[in-house]
Amino acid sequence: MKKLFLFVFAIIISSMGTMSCRFAKEDNPGDTVAASVFEPVEPKVRIQQDSTHTTLTEGRDSIGIYYIGEASNKSQLQLLSYPSRRDTTSYFKAHHVKVKGSAQIGNVVRIGFFLLPSGDSIVNRVEQIKPSATTSKSYKLHQAPDRTEE
Repeated sequence: MKKLFLFVFAIIISSMGTMSCRFAKEDNPGDTVAASVFEPVEPKVRIQQDSTHTTLTEGRDSIGIYYIGEASNKSQLQLLSYPSRRDTTSYFKAHHVKVKGSAQIGNVVRIGFFLLPSGDSIVNRVEQIKPSATTSKSYKLHQAPDRTEE
């Protein structure tokens, strides 16, 4: 009987301990400061161009054509936009990927996607293609024109 009384008493004490945390006062930190106050100020850089400065001409990336990135592994495929390599995306591979040609890192490929019922896309087809001469010419480095301010 004594053990039963101690058991019930222990349950009541432990339940009071857990309930007391729910009734604690809220922590009000007071006035807060916007995050923009703490962000470092980025100085504006003035770039001086000389006649030897080269720039990449702007152009459009091809749709559906990518470079295979270095972060690709057994389960994921990293794709870099072709020909600029500015945009990077990663996709999971399907269980069976149909490959035409070589799917080595750095190759130019056309990708086929499979849409899952959840709305996600996975790669199920990789086809190596030869880059066209007209696309690669438009992305060559050109000399920047001399700019003189008057």
